[in-house]
Amino acid sequence: MGTLQGKKSRKETAPLHTLTTGYLAVMCSAFLLFPAAGGYERIGDWAYFLWRGLSLAYLVLLVLTAAEVSLTGGGRIKALLAPLARLSVPRICLLVYVGWSVLAACCSPYEGVWQGLSRHAGLSTILLYAAVFWAVSAYGRWDDRLLWALGAVTVLNAGIGLLQYAGYNPLGLFPEGTGYHDAFILYNGQFMGTLGNVDTLSAFLCLMVPLFYGAYLLSGRRLALIPMGAGMFTLGLAQVSSGFVGLAGAIVLTVPAYYSRPRCWTRGLAAAGVLALALGAATLLEADAQTPLHLAAGPVSLGLLALGVAAAAAAIWAARTWPEEPGPFRPRRCRGLCAGVLCAGAAGLAAAYCIPFSAGAAGEFHALLHGQAEAFFGSGRLRIWQEVLRLIGERPLLGGGPDTLIARIGFTFSRYSEEAGMMIQTVTDAAHNECLNIAVNQGLPALGAYLALLGTALYAGIRRGGVVSLLLWTALAGYFIQGCFTIGDCGAAALFWLFLALCERDSNHANQ
Repeated sequence: MGTLQGKKSRKETAPLHTLTTGYLAVMCSAFLLFPAAGGYERIGDWAYFLWRGLSLAYLVLLVLTAAEVSLTGGGRIKALLAPLARLSVPRICLLVYVGWSVLAACCSPYEGVWQGLSRHAGLSTILLYAAVFWAVSAYGRWDDRLLWALGAVTVLNAGIGLLQYAGYNPLGLFPEGTGYHDAFILYNGQFMGTLGNVDTLSAFLCLMVPLFYGAYLLSGRRLALIPMGAGMFTLGLAQVSSGFVGLAGAIVLTVPAYYSRPRCWTRGLAAAGVLALALGAATLLEADAQTPLHLAAGPVSLGLLALGVAAAAAAIWAARTWPEEPGPFRPRRCRGLCAGVLCAGAAGLAAAYCIPFSAGAAGEFHALLHGQAEAFFGSGRLRIWQEVLRLIGERPLLGGGPDTLIARIGFTFSRYSEEAGMMIQTVTDAAHNECLNIAVNQGLPALGAYLALLGTALYAGIRRGGVVSLLLWTALAGYFIQGCFTIGDCGAAALFWLFLALCERDSNHANQ
């Protein structure tokens, strides 16, 4: 009886599932390409208004479809609303997060908290993210066609990024007379691909590369290696440090989950080979505003290419010599790998502490471990974080209100450009860390609810979800880690919330 009732309920809600699938398909394809139509001078605005229009249209159509199905006798209103009425721990955490954000906005001394003062991240954006999350977690389903749509977008961005790096201006994305290598000289910022600033592109790639990495490990589909390699190649051209940290963190953290499964070791070697070859190919290319694209072999590029060839050869040899048989997930191996990852992390910290690195990110990290913090570390991020922490101390409970940091922070970055013959100033309007950004704008309780939402969705996905949860959480981990070092933007953040909603859905209704 229960089974028949469940089938009837699914049939009644089928139109809502279909509508949600259509929305997801548009968000995973056209939404990621059309923001560039307005050029880089307005690409952020285009991405925001496109996302807002698509999301509001989806929610309105969802209500109208439910009303039509109910009024025409196609389904009972109780069955249609049942997925929305379900309360899970992640949904409760989301309600707390949204409720506290509303309170922070109501108590804010600044005007403009509804829309936001700088990055379109005001209360209206928070509410829309939450509404879309709730609807997609109720009626959304993961579909492999979404994966391949995202793969096509990733490969297309790699091609456009290569043309831009070579000095071309496909689709007229740059302001007239400028190109990619004129960044911070003839215009402020650095742009690549169809999503805008390289930080936004990096956030998108931190979702995509781990997603296709996990898809290949779980399914063995070699086609997944193409967008994975294309994403790594694009990131290698853009050279965004936070992206490399996010990708490395996502891969390392998911080692126990993947490599406790059969057949993943050989596939992991193949994936490592493709990643190394893609990054090596990107570092092998060189160009600037005066010099056309050419090959510039160096120790790093040659080393990566050699490593990639060796890993690919090892994968082929291992597949022929020790073919792994299908089998179940092995909890004992998972615990051993967890211990191995922790030991490797401790060893890495010890090495960073003991080895006297003197330059680059390694040198800055070494100094930080020894308590020698300089404000210019992390391209000035440490100076921003210090100021943001001071502002959090001023209003720890409610913050300044959603997207009001620009009205509170008291400094800008200035530098003289010899090429442009002028002083260039950059306004600081974000904390360059997603957690600090929430804390300073909406208060520490909102940050706690946000982290609880992520943590409980992860826990539920691990305990009750299927391979879809694992796949999505690999991507979510990459995005979250890179988000600790850069600015969040609508282009990639919209996908993050959709992936989180699908992960929450999978933990309650596993979709294999």
